[in-house]
Amino acid sequence: MSVKIEKISGCKVKLTFQVKAEEFNLALDKAFEKKVQEVNVPGFRKGKLPKSMYISRFGEASLYDEAIDIVVNKAYSEELNKGKLHVVGSPSLDLDFKTVGKDKPLSFTIEVEVWPDVELGQYKEIEVEKESIDVKDEDIDEYVKRILNQHAELEVVDEKVAQKGHTAVFDFEGFVDGVAFDGGKAENYSLELGSGQFIPGFEDQMIGMPLEEEKTIDVTFPEDYHEKSLAGKLAQFKVKIHELKKRAVPELTDEFVKEELEIKDIETKEQYLNYVREVLSKEKEEASNNKFTDDLITKVLDNAKVELPESLIEDEIQYHVDQMENQAKRYGITTELLLQYSGLESLESYKKTIRPTAETTVKERVVFLEIAKVEKIKPSMKEYKDELKKLAAQFKQTEEEVAKHYTKESLTPYLQIQKVIDLIKSTAIVK
Repeated sequence: MSVKIEKISGCKVKLTFQVKAEEFNLALDKAFEKKVQEVNVPGFRKGKLPKSMYISRFGEASLYDEAIDIVVNKAYSEELNKGKLHVVGSPSLDLDFKTVGKDKPLSFTIEVEVWPDVELGQYKEIEVEKESIDVKDEDIDEYVKRILNQHAELEVVDEKVAQKGHTAVFDFEGFVDGVAFDGGKAENYSLELGSGQFIPGFEDQMIGMPLEEEKTIDVTFPEDYHEKSLAGKLAQFKVKIHELKKRAVPELTDEFVKEELEIKDIETKEQYLNYVREVLSKEKEEASNNKFTDDLITKVLDNAKVELPESLIEDEIQYHVDQMENQAKRYGITTELLLQYSGLESLESYKKTIRPTAETTVKERVVFLEIAKVEKIKPSMKEYKDELKKLAAQFKQTEEEVAKHYTKESLTPYLQIQKVIDLIKSTAIVK
């Protein structure tokens, strides 16, 4: 048998196999040995039918499919076992069935995706800007304002006319074509006017309404309204406001800090403001470091040229699909329903949405492993064991238990990528 390997793209090869007639004849014999066990012929026990009678009754061509499978699988496996090809996809066979027969050589080709060739660009001494981590007074004010608003309480106001920002306590009943519809009625319902929670136009028409006076509000349900029977329909709502409330935002005082926030060792306004500055400083530093790393990775990937195998992209997409399906199971709902909650129509639309992310992930893995190869980066046994400790803590298992699922060989690509990222960051030039 002879094999010719031809590179037909950056991530695909074609293997042309020439199998001698003698090899195919042996495959025909093995195919007969298997097939004869499956046929029932009167006068013969199963598996005891002579080959000449089998051929006479069923024809030699009935053995071809099985013989071809035997030859192709053996030839392809032997080539892969040589270790010269890093196959990442399923093979595609091309064979002219008309040329198949006893005492004839067999020729066929297999096309398959392989680990791609990578043309690395610059990955050391990349210039990037790093965001400032300075915490400004207005940052602290905004943070404190947000916390105080979270502790705001609704208080009844003396005002008799509804205004934007008021929380109205009201009764309503909805009608379409003069007929009340299910779910369109409530009493003592609370709604913050201007929050946009109700149908467009509803809250605007409540502004200016006096207390205890009934008003009819005209609205149109959106075309994409979740209740299909109401979508796009004109409706009238009878509305009567009984009470108006307003959010009372507390002041930042020593008492509020001590009684409401209950932060360990923080009891005064001054201590709290220092605490906020420290929190924001850590947040900004983390955000700055993350963006710094992301910007570096983006530039390294942009500088590299590689043709990505579709099989690797599809595998990455399937990983995300599996994660989505597992999440749905944890929630006790169908995958379709979870997709709808996420604003997606179908699994196919989800796959299209995550495809760019999958492509970036695959490119990062391929490019960074190429850098690891060039730089001769290999994780040490200590680094492997340190990673096992992290995984053991994460999964709440012993290191021995984790090691059964995560061998040094399986973790090596991940550890190599982390070391490559460290290399890129350590050589980066901050502008």
